[in-house]
Amino acid sequence: MSDTPLQPIASLLIHRVFKWVILCVVLVSSLQAWFNYRAIEDNFDMAINDVAQAHLPLLSVTLWDIELQTIQKQIRLILKNTSIAYVNIRASTGQQFNGGDVKRAVGGQRMVFDIPAPADPGRSLGSVEFVIDKSVLRRELLRSFIVVLAETLVLSVFIYVAVVAILRHYLEKPMRQLADFVKNLQADQLSTKLELKRRPANSYNEIDLVVDGFRTMQDSLQKHITNQDALVAERTSQLEEAMRALKQLAITDGLTGCYNRLLFNERMPGEMQRAIRYQRHLSVLFCDIDNFKSVNDLYGHAIGDKVLIAFAQSLKNALRSEVDWVVRYGGEEFILILPETAFTAAVEVAERIRQQVEQHLSVSLAEGQVLHVTASFGVAELRAADSMESLVQRADQWLYFAKSHGRNQVQPNAASSAALDLHQSASGFVDQGG
Repeated sequence: MSDTPLQPIASLLIHRVFKWVILCVVLVSSLQAWFNYRAIEDNFDMAINDVAQAHLPLLSVTLWDIELQTIQKQIRLILKNTSIAYVNIRASTGQQFNGGDVKRAVGGQRMVFDIPAPADPGRSLGSVEFVIDKSVLRRELLRSFIVVLAETLVLSVFIYVAVVAILRHYLEKPMRQLADFVKNLQADQLSTKLELKRRPANSYNEIDLVVDGFRTMQDSLQKHITNQDALVAERTSQLEEAMRALKQLAITDGLTGCYNRLLFNERMPGEMQRAIRYQRHLSVLFCDIDNFKSVNDLYGHAIGDKVLIAFAQSLKNALRSEVDWVVRYGGEEFILILPETAFTAAVEVAERIRQQVEQHLSVSLAEGQVLHVTASFGVAELRAADSMESLVQRADQWLYFAKSHGRNQVQPNAASSAALDLHQSASGFVDQGG
């Protein structure tokens, strides 16, 4: 946001209006004063002429009769017009009659009129001179200018106040509401509709256009955000699915679909800690396909892969869903992890799988031949002092024992109990089922 101080557009317009009002006041007052000056000056001259025309006939008679008192009375009547400062009457006989304020007469405008004879208008009995006091005219002009200026100022102030009130009500208040709404609008409030608090109008103006445009922008932004949220959710779901797929690939053996050794190393310590903490049974079966190297040598790796796949499927079918799990430990070796399973039950599970493999696992060969395979199993149950390596080693030792005693069997078992003591003394490991 800009650091420039906010100047409301209404205030800017008010300042502009004020300047134009002052200019208009000056122009109108000057023009009106000029017209008033011309009118007052013309009226002034006409008034003086009217005075002269009104008194000339009486002066003609009084000069003809040489009535001195009447002449002075006429002079006093003429001086009642405040615009005439001094009057001087000159008779054709050389006599002079005057009256008025000599000081006011200094610098005044002089107007001379002939006094005609009563019986013969073409003959002059003398002249009358009016000395005009221009200060009266100036005072009248000043008074007229002040009146015009006052009227113009009052009218201008009224117009200015009306314009200010209109601009503030119809422009500044709506724009201020719009600015406050936009300033306080948050990303999670885009659905909030813009509502301006103002009187309903019959006309549709620019403010309404701005409000409608802003609402349209809000709707567009809301739709865009909604679409973006849906797109982000879809992309997130796809990414999570891809991550799950990648993780599954990382922990799954690509050939058999069993877990791989990496997953075993990550998950097995947790299984062991949980069994020890809650004093639960945990057993493992270490199994191996008998004579698998001969299968690869005689029939090729493609047949060997089919055998591995079929064997892994047999192992999976025998396990409890979401409880037991199987790992391809390496080559043709597999480990089955059986939580909540004691040693005796684990031996039974191994025997059941061994029989299933012996009786039902077969792979079709060329020319209608069928390959049957068998498997050997070593069983071990978790002890409190066991590590993951020691538990797996014990099961591996029993697997080796089964392999070395004829294959296609589960060790230890009841039949091997007599040989177990001899094997314990020779190898140093103890039967956890004993």
